[in-house]
Amino acid sequence: MRSKTFLLTAMALTLLVTGTTVAQAQGTISGTVTAKETGEGLAGATVLVIESNRSVTTHTDGSYTITVPPGSYTLLVTKTGHASGRQSVTVAAGATVTANFEVAERLTQFGENVVVVGSRTRRTAIETPVPVDVVAADDLIDTGQTETSRMIQFLAPSFNFSTSTVSDGTDIVRPSTLRGLGPDQTLVLVNGKRRHNSALVHVNGSIGRGTAGVDLNAIPPSAIDRIEVLRDGAAAQYGSDAIAGVINIILKSDSEATRVDMSAGQNFDEDGETYTVGVNRGWSIFGDGFFNISAEFRDRGFTNRAGQDPRRIFNYLEQEFGMPALSDSDGDGTCDGGGSCTLDPREATYNRLNHRYGDAASENAYVWFNSEIPVSDNLDLYFFGGYSDRDGESAGFNRLPSQSRTNVLIHPAGFLPRINTRVNDYSFSAGARTTVDEDWTLDANVTTGMNEFEFIISNSANTSLGTLSPTMADAGTLSFGQTTFTADLYTAVDWGLAKPTAVAVGLEFRKDEYEIEAGQPESYIDGCADDMDAFPCFADQFGGRAPAGIQVFPGFQPANQVDKSRDNIAIYGDIEMNPSEDFLFGVAARFEDYSDFGSKLVGKLTGRYAFTEEFALRGSASTGFRAPSLHQSNFNNISTQFVLIGGVTTPLEVGTFRIGSPVANALGAEPLKEETSVNYGAGFTAKPMPNLLITADVFKIDIDDRIVISGQFRAADSQELADILDPFGVNAAQFFTNAIDTETEGAEIVVAWTRSFGDDQRISLTGAGAWNDTQVVGSVRTPAPLAGLGETLFNRTERTFVERGQPREHYTVSAKYAKGPFTALTRFNKFGAVTTAESPSDPSIDQTFTGKWLTDLDLSYRFNNGVRWTVGASNIFDEFPDKQRDEISFNGIFQYPRRTAPFGFNGGYYYTRLSFVIP
Repeated sequence: MRSKTFLLTAMALTLLVTGTTVAQAQGTISGTVTAKETGEGLAGATVLVIESNRSVTTHTDGSYTITVPPGSYTLLVTKTGHASGRQSVTVAAGATVTANFEVAERLTQFGENVVVVGSRTRRTAIETPVPVDVVAADDLIDTGQTETSRMIQFLAPSFNFSTSTVSDGTDIVRPSTLRGLGPDQTLVLVNGKRRHNSALVHVNGSIGRGTAGVDLNAIPPSAIDRIEVLRDGAAAQYGSDAIAGVINIILKSDSEATRVDMSAGQNFDEDGETYTVGVNRGWSIFGDGFFNISAEFRDRGFTNRAGQDPRRIFNYLEQEFGMPALSDSDGDGTCDGGGSCTLDPREATYNRLNHRYGDAASENAYVWFNSEIPVSDNLDLYFFGGYSDRDGESAGFNRLPSQSRTNVLIHPAGFLPRINTRVNDYSFSAGARTTVDEDWTLDANVTTGMNEFEFIISNSANTSLGTLSPTMADAGTLSFGQTTFTADLYTAVDWGLAKPTAVAVGLEFRKDEYEIEAGQPESYIDGCADDMDAFPCFADQFGGRAPAGIQVFPGFQPANQVDKSRDNIAIYGDIEMNPSEDFLFGVAARFEDYSDFGSKLVGKLTGRYAFTEEFALRGSASTGFRAPSLHQSNFNNISTQFVLIGGVTTPLEVGTFRIGSPVANALGAEPLKEETSVNYGAGFTAKPMPNLLITADVFKIDIDDRIVISGQFRAADSQELADILDPFGVNAAQFFTNAIDTETEGAEIVVAWTRSFGDDQRISLTGAGAWNDTQVVGSVRTPAPLAGLGETLFNRTERTFVERGQPREHYTVSAKYAKGPFTALTRFNKFGAVTTAESPSDPSIDQTFTGKWLTDLDLSYRFNNGVRWTVGASNIFDEFPDKQRDEISFNGIFQYPRRTAPFGFNGGYYYTRLSFVIP
């Protein structure tokens, strides 16, 4: 691995040095970008030279300067929240050309922004041969949401951010998806560079079970300029994971101003209090360079929508005090014999709101930065990155004093165990762009990042340790790190076609590292095990064997520890040409070789034909792949999961066994291989009027060998399984497997209209919709040792998660009106129906939760001093999901779907926000 790293670094440095030694005569383009409405200079606008892919950002007064080799160029000016502008210029050696722009403000979230993804040549979103949504920073803030993923969900219908609760670590890092696929089937970039995944694997019942996606909420809204959502398979362009598409987060590059945003809000039910402070500051450095930094803090209180617990809480007095329980004939604490049972008097005063069912409490702190430094006329250095720290607290199932696994010696009245999570995330990227041989631009970059996820269990106990058990224990840490070296070369070649042909080639080397660290011994040990002679053996309160490990999340054991790494190297080529003025054609290919599973070659074709300036057809066809993650190949642990068995919610100790382990081998688990995909897309863009934009696309995605977690193979199912599982102290086993193939079909549409009235009134209407349908096709791929158990390997519950766990439809409609300093925004979101199958064997208790419309209102006023005050409410009509059926509501305690709620179950939320800019 070291030799590969050295070779790649040496190549990149050689190209870089070569590029910096090229001397050539330069010309200069300068000018000013002003706002049409006010005539004032527009800071932070991007001026792009399309042919060279070189760009600069305007200063506070709207001015800019950019140096280029002699030649003819097209300048494209964009500013988030404004219309774009174009101008053609010819530059001679040593000469300066002036190009001024006047751009109008727009109110729609969709428009002609320049995008980085979807094409190696920067184009506006409407000109790309594949669909790309651009979500601006102001649009994110105006949603009234406080998490980045939730903001995107309320603006981009193809994006989903499902809510689950009582799901261990997933309570604090929830999965986000694109086009109804898995969290790890979308590639995330920051400033066009690959972002590392979360260390957390979702193993409990939730959307994305068995995956580890990117934690978008580790990037604060205060640092984001815009988000580009590429809705098309792009593995041939960007590498593994880009099956559903690509999300590219562009960081702010503003200079010479400070922006402060402060907000406070809470739910209508008077919980979930949230306070946010975000500060962004930029400076101009070294002439045209900039340094921009953001700091943000967010404190969110937990929410609770649990129902009252109707069960008997305490043991009958006869048994609790060791007296004969004539009515408790078998000594299990239930009144099932003759005679009478005496209730504990504490039943009358017990607080029956004993569960926590909602959002976790969390404290979040972020520091992110973005910078670019022009060293010479043909060399720019850049660096960006950030650090986020998140402390969360969620809860598990309440442990009653009448249950065998409860350590009544420490918690005589039972307890609600807490899962405290500490998530630390950092990333750093540095690179250089330079000119090589006059025509080629080299971008050499290194990006590194790490995500650490620590579990600390509190208000709990290890029952097998009796009075010696702590109530708090470190249950272990997951970590995932990634370092990527890239060298990209691109140019525009004149092949005598209608326009110069864009050519890009490059190579990439990536190293992934995954680690599981054991928790402290008290979090996992079995006080009654044969090798625990130093501990007295504490049986459970009914004389049976007490469960090992701290309750709610037994710690990672030394046997679970993993320290694995892998590397891969990739090369790619990408060409976009214009055989005619109206026809754009692209072809891309990428070859990747992994150290742990092999190699893969994928390709992509794209095309766009403009019948007129107002109407164009576009389409794409590609193959793709996703390498099995190190998490999926190596994650293993024992967790307590509550499973519906025979109509009763039953706690089980479930072991997730990694590939190659004795249990996985005994169950026939095979080495994981890559998922492969074929992606087709077609659509059109139309601009029938200057202020009306329409795009529509259809797609089909076929995925083979999709990686999932198996269903649970339980010891109670057969003596053979019992013999396999008994040495590991678990009731059930599961493992990762390439068990299924899926087909996904869908369509997406965007309509955006805006109009100005007079000098100070503007109105915009935006409508967008997304439809998708995923089906498991063919038979479940079942290993020979599990012949006949295909319905266990991939059961009804897992199938329903994949096929119906996410909304098949999502619509968003918004209207925004501005008059002078006053702005009003109304947004409607329709989240489609979802279905749960709580029982792997009993379809009679499946439930479909109907779709719901949510309504948001945001009102703001900008004072003369630049202060903007906003009041608003999300879900103003306080909509909730349908309530769960009695059979799956856990005694009425879990009133709403806890695994697949697309918009959560908190109800309405109102807020106020104060924003201002300091020059």
